[in-house]
Amino acid sequence: MLTEIADIYVRLSSEDRDKKNATDESESIQNQKTMLINYCVEKGWQINGIYCDEDYSGADAKRPAWNQVLRDCEERKCSIVVCKTQSRFSRDMEMIERYIHGKFLEWGVRFVGVVDNADTSIKGNKKARQINGLVNEWYLEDLSENIKSTLKTKRRNGEFVGSFAPYGYLVDPNDKNHLIIDEVAAPVVRRIFEMYIQGFGYIAIAKSLNSENIPPPCVHKKQQGLRYYNGNFEKNSNPQKVWSEASIYSILRRLEYTGALVQGRREVINYKTKKRRKKPEKEWDIVENMHEPIVTLEQYLKVQELRHNRGRGQKIPSGKCYAFARKVFCGECGNTMWKMSYKLAHGSYNYLACRTRKTANGVCENEHSIRLDELTEIVLCEINKLLERYYDEGQIGSISKPKRGGRNENSLLSEIEELEKKIKRNDDRMAQMYSDKLDGLITPEQFIKYRETYIKESSAHEERIVLLKQKLKTLTGTTDYFDPESVLKKYWHIEELTFEIVDEFISKIFIFKKEDGKKREIKIEWKI
Repeated sequence: MLTEIADIYVRLSSEDRDKKNATDESESIQNQKTMLINYCVEKGWQINGIYCDEDYSGADAKRPAWNQVLRDCEERKCSIVVCKTQSRFSRDMEMIERYIHGKFLEWGVRFVGVVDNADTSIKGNKKARQINGLVNEWYLEDLSENIKSTLKTKRRNGEFVGSFAPYGYLVDPNDKNHLIIDEVAAPVVRRIFEMYIQGFGYIAIAKSLNSENIPPPCVHKKQQGLRYYNGNFEKNSNPQKVWSEASIYSILRRLEYTGALVQGRREVINYKTKKRRKKPEKEWDIVENMHEPIVTLEQYLKVQELRHNRGRGQKIPSGKCYAFARKVFCGECGNTMWKMSYKLAHGSYNYLACRTRKTANGVCENEHSIRLDELTEIVLCEINKLLERYYDEGQIGSISKPKRGGRNENSLLSEIEELEKKIKRNDDRMAQMYSDKLDGLITPEQFIKYRETYIKESSAHEERIVLLKQKLKTLTGTTDYFDPESVLKKYWHIEELTFEIVDEFISKIFIFKKEDGKKREIKIEWKI
C-alpha cells in the first residue's frame, strides 16, 4: 500500500497578540502546526511540507504559502492537503468550488479539515462543506461591512483613521486619531504654497527644493522609520528619489493643510479584493478645524483660484510665471494674449499678441503685438500712481471695502448651480447609455469610452464646486475676502512687478488694436 503524502497548510488572519517579537510565529500558528503534524503521524501520512500564511485574509488569492500548496498539488507532489478547518484554506466560496470541489478532483488530491470534519473522500460530505463555505463567506462579508461602518463613523466624527499622516503632519503619539504638526516638513509645505502664490510653477518649485536636497515626502516618511510603500517610488530607477511636478501638484490641492480632515477619497471595491476606486468629492468625509493648520484658508483658496486660472505657455525660462500670466486680454475680441519671444541682433524680446490671430487670421482686427517690457513699464507706472494717490492715511481710510456676499456671492452660487446641472446631465446621459448598451444600440466598448469621459468631466465639476463652496464660505464668514486698504498699506513705491503684486492689484488688462496717429489704448480693470 502506497504511503499518502500530505501538505500541511496553516493560516492566521490578524496579528497575534501573544507574539514577543515581530518575527516570532504566533501561538495560534504553532498550535495549528502541532495538531496537524500529530494528526498526520496518527494517520501514517508522510509530510511533504508545512506551509504558513500569517496576517493574510482567507479571501486573499495572493497568499504565497497557499499558492505554493496549489503548485504542489498540480505537480503531484502531494495527495492530501490538511488544514485545521476549511476556513483556514479559504473563506471565499468561489475558491472552495474552484479548488476543493474542482481542481483537487482533477489532480487526485484529497482535502481534509480536521476540526470541522471536512473530507472530500467521504460521500455526502460535500453539502456540509458547501454550507460551511457559505457561512464563512457571510462572516467575511459581515465583518467587512462592520469595519466599513466603524471607519465611516470615525471619519465623520473627525478622527484620523489613515495609515500615514499627510506630508507636513505626524500622527499624535498620545492619540492615534489626531494629527500634529511635523516641525521638519511643515515649513516646506508653507514654502510651496508661498512660492506658487508668487508665480512659481510646479517644476520651478520642485527644482528649488531639489537644489537644496530637501527630501521629498516618500523619502521623509522612510527617514521617520515608517513602513511606507509607494509603488511609483519603489519602481523609480532614479536612486536619488527627488521632488517631482506631481508631488507639488498633490500638496497644493490638499485641504488638510487648512486644518480640515479629509478622508474617504477612495473605497475598497469589495471584501474579496484589495483594489480601490476613487469616490466623487461630494462623498468625501470632510471635517474642519480638527488639527493645527499649516496655511490659512485664504492662502489655500488663492492657490486653487490660481490653479484654475493659470494657463499653459505662461512661463518664463526660469520656470516662474511672468507677471501678467492669465491677466492680459485682447480689447477687440476678448481672447487671451499669448506670449512669444523674438531673437534680434541686439537681444531677445518677449511680445504679447492676440491668440485669435494665432489660430484664425483676419478674424480679429488687433493684429499688432506689444512688447512685454513696454506693457510692464506702463502697468508699473499706473500702480505707482495709484499708490501715490491713495497713500496718505485719510484717503486710504475712505476706501470702501467690498460688501460680503452681494454680486460676488450670487456669481458663485450661479456657477455652483450650473455645475450641478452639468453633473446631473452627465448622470442622465450615463443612465441612457447603459440602457442603449442593454438594447444593443451601442457596444460595451463604446459604453466604457463614453462613461469614462462623463465621469472625468463630472469629477472636474465636483472639484470646482468644492473650491467655490469654500470661497463662498469665506465671503459670507467673518473674514473679508478682499481688503483694498490692506493691499495699499503693504507698498510705498514698487520698483519691479511680480506675479503676486499684479494679482493683488489687477483683475484684467485689455490691449486694444493699434490705430494710426493714436496712442494705443490699454485698459486696466483694478481689484481696488
